[in-house]
Amino acid sequence: MGTVLRTIQKCLNKAFSVTSSLPGDAMASDYEAWRDRFLWQRLHLALWLALILVLTFSFRDIYDALFQLKELAAIPEELKRLFFVLYGAMVLSLLSCLVLHRTRFGRRHPGFIFLGLSWSITLVEQIWATFNKFALPDIFAWFLMFLSQATLMPVRWVLHLVAQLGVLVYYFSVNTALGLKLPPPDTDRPIYTVTMILALFWFCFICNLGVYVYDHLQRSEFFARRELETAYQKLGAAEEKYRSIFENAVEGIFQSTPDGRYITANPALARIYGYSSPEEVTANFTDIEHQLYVDPNRRAEFMRLIEEYGTVSEFESQIYRKDGSIVWVSEKAYAVRDEHGNLLYYEGLIEDITQRKQVEEALQEQFLFLQVLINTIPAPVFYKNAQGVYIGCNKAFEEDLGLSQKQIIGKTAYEIAPKDLANKYHQADIELFEQRGVQTYESSVIYKDGTKHDVIFYKATFSKADGTLGGLVGIFLDISQRKRTEEALRVFFHAVSHDLRNPVLGTLMVLKNLLSSPEEKILLSRSILERMVQSSDRQLNLINSLMEAHVSEVQGVVLQRQTVQLHTVVEAAIADLEPMLTENQAILTNFVSPHLPLVNADATQLWRVYSNLIVNAVKHNLPGLSITLDATVEGDKICCTVSDNGVGMSHQQSEHLFDLYFRGGNVRNSLSLGLGLYLCRQIITAHGGQIGVNSIPGEGATFWFTLPIQDKQH
Repeated sequence: MGTVLRTIQKCLNKAFSVTSSLPGDAMASDYEAWRDRFLWQRLHLALWLALILVLTFSFRDIYDALFQLKELAAIPEELKRLFFVLYGAMVLSLLSCLVLHRTRFGRRHPGFIFLGLSWSITLVEQIWATFNKFALPDIFAWFLMFLSQATLMPVRWVLHLVAQLGVLVYYFSVNTALGLKLPPPDTDRPIYTVTMILALFWFCFICNLGVYVYDHLQRSEFFARRELETAYQKLGAAEEKYRSIFENAVEGIFQSTPDGRYITANPALARIYGYSSPEEVTANFTDIEHQLYVDPNRRAEFMRLIEEYGTVSEFESQIYRKDGSIVWVSEKAYAVRDEHGNLLYYEGLIEDITQRKQVEEALQEQFLFLQVLINTIPAPVFYKNAQGVYIGCNKAFEEDLGLSQKQIIGKTAYEIAPKDLANKYHQADIELFEQRGVQTYESSVIYKDGTKHDVIFYKATFSKADGTLGGLVGIFLDISQRKRTEEALRVFFHAVSHDLRNPVLGTLMVLKNLLSSPEEKILLSRSILERMVQSSDRQLNLINSLMEAHVSEVQGVVLQRQTVQLHTVVEAAIADLEPMLTENQAILTNFVSPHLPLVNADATQLWRVYSNLIVNAVKHNLPGLSITLDATVEGDKICCTVSDNGVGMSHQQSEHLFDLYFRGGNVRNSLSLGLGLYLCRQIITAHGGQIGVNSIPGEGATFWFTLPIQDKQH
């Protein structure tokens, strides 16, 4: 039952659809509109015929009621009286359809009126019989209605099928479901038989087939008629259109013979050639090869290309105008041949491209100038598109990266730079593309020798002619030297403030101790004055050394090498720091032997090392610290140590101890020594040695460094 209902629903959707089955096919839509008008007109006739038919049978029953027709004698009188109710319902339904037929709804939806007409005769009768509790297989009325519809309205076969299925499905399903029987005297007979079903099937099939064939023929005839009308209209319109195109085209249109004459020409071609009319062109040109082309060989090349490829496109040449001036033209043409393949003539278009050529030449000159200008810039310059792909660069960019322009263009940053740097470049490009404008930031670039240089990038976005993002242009400047200079200045100023402070403090403390004496005249021993002179000399040497390092931009510590006895340097450092050691109650034990081998070193710089290590040990530990100095020979080097029993340090602190500006959180009990240890490492490294620290928290620290022993031959 569900399958039957779904089938009926599909048929109804198709029956009442007024849209074309081919959307966009105007001809199919026109036919459907014509078919609906035809159906609407025939419905008017069919409705009146059906009304007359019902009234005719009504008059028959009235006559039977008055004069008793023998053919109706077997029908019970009670049933005959009920027929008048049926006729009244049919007439009322048909009159309703007539009223709807004249409305806008009826014109737009003639399918509903069609079903109303059909079911007013067939389905109303079945509903009437159901209300009276019997089945009425009025095959005569069905056949008469189906045949009349197929004869008078042979279009939209699906609509006919829906009308037939509506009454037949109702009869077979409702009567069977309710268990209704035929009216007297046929109560004992079944409500349907196989013969009845076959007769209904074939009758409906033949009617619908006839409607489908007629509808299909009408559709074909309608299409053929419309296509013929359309063809005539298009032919006339095309002739007018092509004539208008030919006359008003901006490009020159021509037909020329292989021997060099023009058969036809349009006004645009005449204007390009400097003539007042197409007739002048066809009359004056008898030898295109020598009359038209500046280079006569272009005509032969034109014919050769067409002979080889059948067509020619963007064939650019210089030609003479009527006044003798020279212009550039571009030709598109093909060969027209007869059915045997013989060449008849050439047909094509000619466009004046003089202005475009001038613009191209100007742009080429400007491009070459800009390229020379960019290549002249000593700083690396590059430009990328909006996708971050390199589209150009200058010579400096190629030379610094060690890549040719072919190796750069079309690549991304990830293809020419290490991944970590490429990520930074890419992220900066994305931010610039989002914000537009100018961008400046510092980063690094790997040069062709594999070294990493500090650079500063200057980038700016540019736009296309339509205002959309075109990409970016950038330049970077190598600031590695500036970075080194800045670091040198920092080292210089910190060294002056740090290293000069210790000997000055020592001298100052001696002077303060002397001034604390109540006597007006103070007697100084020669040893004190000598010590103060030595301290001042070391200060002066230190200042000179720092100045020399600053002048040379501290590319490395400048050494004034000489043969040095390490024991002497250590004694000098201890003597300078004696007041500070006394003040902090520090006990210093010197195990450095005077019999150690000599070293070729800068005594002042080694004094700085010992001074820094001792001072920082005292300054970063509590009073009462024990410091031990020692030095031993290990192979071709002397290993020097400065040990204390102070607070010590962690492994993490030890790793960064010799970095510039590394300091602990507490000056008194932390061993993070800042600039002093950084300078110590610089000095020892300059001497060709190494420096380090061994420490355990709470157990003190041992600083060690090595110095090469002086070569005996030296």
